[in-house]
Amino acid sequence: MASEFSSPTTYTFDRFLNARRCYGPSFSPDSSRVAFISDISGIPQAWVIPARGGWPDQVTFTGDRVGLVAFSPRSSRMIVGTDVGGDENIQLWLVERDGATLRPLTENLSAMHPFGGWSPDGRFIAYASNERDRACLDIVVQDVETGQERVVLQTDGMYHAECWSPDGSRLVVGRYDSSANNDLFELDIATSAARHLTPHEDAARFLQPTYRHDGRALFVLTDLGRDYLALKELDLEAGHWRTVLEEEWDIEAFAVAPNARTIATVTNLEGYSDLRILDLGTGSRRMVDLPRGQIARSFVGNWRDGVVWSPDSRRIAFSLTTPRMTQNVWLADPSDGSAWPLTHATIGALPTDALVEPEVIHYPTFDGRSIPAFLYRPLGSTSTGDGAAVVYIHGGPESQTRPAFDATIQYLVHRGYVVLAPNVRGSTGYGNAFSHLDDVERRMDAVADAKAAAEWLVYRGYARRDKIAAMGGSYGGFMVLASLATYPEVWAAGVDLYGVANFVTLLEHTHPFRRKHRSAEYGSLEHHRDVLERISPITHLHRVTAPLFVVHGENDIRVPIEETEQVVASLRTRGITVDFIRLSNEGHGIVRLENKLQVYPAIAAFLDRYVKSR
Repeated sequence: MASEFSSPTTYTFDRFLNARRCYGPSFSPDSSRVAFISDISGIPQAWVIPARGGWPDQVTFTGDRVGLVAFSPRSSRMIVGTDVGGDENIQLWLVERDGATLRPLTENLSAMHPFGGWSPDGRFIAYASNERDRACLDIVVQDVETGQERVVLQTDGMYHAECWSPDGSRLVVGRYDSSANNDLFELDIATSAARHLTPHEDAARFLQPTYRHDGRALFVLTDLGRDYLALKELDLEAGHWRTVLEEEWDIEAFAVAPNARTIATVTNLEGYSDLRILDLGTGSRRMVDLPRGQIARSFVGNWRDGVVWSPDSRRIAFSLTTPRMTQNVWLADPSDGSAWPLTHATIGALPTDALVEPEVIHYPTFDGRSIPAFLYRPLGSTSTGDGAAVVYIHGGPESQTRPAFDATIQYLVHRGYVVLAPNVRGSTGYGNAFSHLDDVERRMDAVADAKAAAEWLVYRGYARRDKIAAMGGSYGGFMVLASLATYPEVWAAGVDLYGVANFVTLLEHTHPFRRKHRSAEYGSLEHHRDVLERISPITHLHRVTAPLFVVHGENDIRVPIEETEQVVASLRTRGITVDFIRLSNEGHGIVRLENKLQVYPAIAAFLDRYVKSR
């Protein structure tokens, strides 16, 4: 790898960061318009565009991000969800078509209200709320005309409203004990009587429940008794399961056509999305012709926006991104499999030939397993063994690096870095057995997978041994800190974005409604405190020698900023170089363009100073 590669034209980081996104589509009831979310204005807001194409109209102008938009099934009204400064206390608003009227439906700014959907007649909405108890999400139904609300299910944990029955009398509610285990209940809205639909012993997921058109069955994605998610149908009277579609990869999203004849399914093929149309009558499947990339889902506020049908069943909408193409809303014609972009968010006037496609590779790790990863190499580069590289580790851990447009990765590659983005053990998308390989006592095995990634880069001649950095956010930030502390001889520098430093204080200070959920993955304070202390990077920071760049938002409820403050104080006391950016108006992540333009160029300069120039 040439150590000082540069393209014929060198672009500044702001060109990459000015790429915009459009996502979260929702059709109007007459199928003529599509609402979506875009950060075209610098912060995510709600927009509406004609389904035939044309110029979009902005319909919200809030000072904070909009996380969801959903058309009423009966009128031009929409529900939008916002929070303040990234605090995730989602508030729901009723918006008229032109955006002139914005009426709050929830007003307790210290509580969160994840949206659960409109009733079929457009009169009611369902949502969850932790207003009564910060650690629990109750289920609420509200009349949007009168504002009258009723708690239809008082809970003792993390619950979400999932879907309404076709006649509007019932509601499916999900209880989430962990990322790998949940249950579904059918709730009679009039009586609040709840029926358990998914009794099971071993951990299993029951996702995206959707009523069949007659209300007598549910379509559900589940891995009950399987390593991968399959599409199944649950007979609500008999309690029997029927397999609709299964593959040797996760079926990660689906949507049933309003005419009840077809189902759109999205399969995760080693990170790439495969969209097909299943004919329920014949069992045949038609592939939708798409660029090779990812159908992205936001899941903000628990609103399912993976694939949505138009009410007339003639179109499908979804958000698609590729490594060289930013996120846009696309439409597809299920009759012939054709697809086209509806929105046209740009990549900052960058020519596509300045961007690279990754290569899917697999590298060996310490126990003989093969770890999947995406390898990004500068254009025209060769393997000379003298290059600089970044191992870019995703968050989660129940997540997966996907082939999406990533401004940071593309800029680093443009600057001459090789970027290897591994899906270390614990990642989703490769089966349940793989996703559980890092549970509790085995957490550090994933850190060893990151070390193996660096060793593979050296072995293949992509990087010099002393010119490799680790970078990641959230759980990926933990991986960075743990890597620098456990294998200090491997890493030249680290970039930690709002990462976990101390699992004990994380579980003590994270938002109460997330504590049980996170304990299922990491271990509990009651039963695993010794393990949590042992694997926490804060315990081993005395071994860190590499310079570190850290970023954290003050409003982060998932990983409180105290996690980063512990690291900064400890390392600076020892004289280790630490660059720290504190963001007063961000939560878990970096949403605002002005913050991105501050943070990411500073990261690039940091890496150039401590990695590339070595």
